[in-house]
Amino acid sequence: MTRAAPIAALLVDWGTSHLRVWAMSPEGNILAERHGNEGMGAIERTAYPGIFADYAASLGATDDVPALACGMAGSRQGWQEATYGDLPCDLAQLPSLAVKVAGERRDVRILPGVARRDIARPDVMRSEETQLLGYWQQSTGAVPALVCMPGTHAKWVQSTDGGRVLTDFATSLTGDLYAALTGHTVLRHSVAGSPEETDAAAFAGAALASMAEPATLLMRLFSVRPQGLLHGAGAATARAVLSGTIIGQDVAGALARFGKPDRIGLVGGGALGPLYRTVLELAGIAVDEVDGDYLAIAGLAAAARQIWPTRFDEAQRAAS
Repeated sequence: MTRAAPIAALLVDWGTSHLRVWAMSPEGNILAERHGNEGMGAIERTAYPGIFADYAASLGATDDVPALACGMAGSRQGWQEATYGDLPCDLAQLPSLAVKVAGERRDVRILPGVARRDIARPDVMRSEETQLLGYWQQSTGAVPALVCMPGTHAKWVQSTDGGRVLTDFATSLTGDLYAALTGHTVLRHSVAGSPEETDAAAFAGAALASMAEPATLLMRLFSVRPQGLLHGAGAATARAVLSGTIIGQDVAGALARFGKPDRIGLVGGGALGPLYRTVLELAGIAVDEVDGDYLAIAGLAAAARQIWPTRFDEAQRAAS
């Protein structure tokens, strides 16, 4: 019988709507993974230990295998609060700030988020800092000084020292705004229909209008309704215009705040990555795109090696 490969650590990305767990070998390979929808927004705080125990068992991890988590598991409503680190944030020091979960037989730790405490522009992030740690660790060259991280709440992150030190960031309510407009305003009538259809020209036109006229956002959003009533624009066009308007506005805001770089890092994945790439290229910016899941695993793996070095060193010594 073939002996199962040893598990050095469990890597956990526990967000608002998802839970992803990877079993990592001492050599740094992913042996198995499990994804589910038991995110923070769908469970009670008391459910964390039981849910995680089920995931760990299904991946074949015994109680002596440690686990490292990032994301909303460390929020005030999560498994155990991991308070925010401050700007400027040296990503190399992030693993040393991980908080150990109390009352667990297994060694479970949660990485902290990062806060911008300026009272004029307060902001917070959780899990993105771990992706950025992975970006810095895996980059063969310097990470672009400005990185765009699309999502329900899109992040724009500025850094120095090749991506090692986070100096500033801003969050945009992009995905939430799109969901609210298409689900709870008069514009829901305009977008009713097949969401699979796309109108690339309408998307690009709306994005360019947003970047050219950011002050007229509210007027351009409402114009989606009469475009359908008076000119027969269909649901695909309406969705494209809304999406292009919001993403174009987000890009315009980021460039106004951080300046326009020649090159930008884009943490892609899912449907939003290609849309942001299109708008950034329309703005005349070169895009370096990296997969977000890959960066999350890389960041968690780098932190796990720093926290539990012997879990990995022993395997390397045995192989030598």
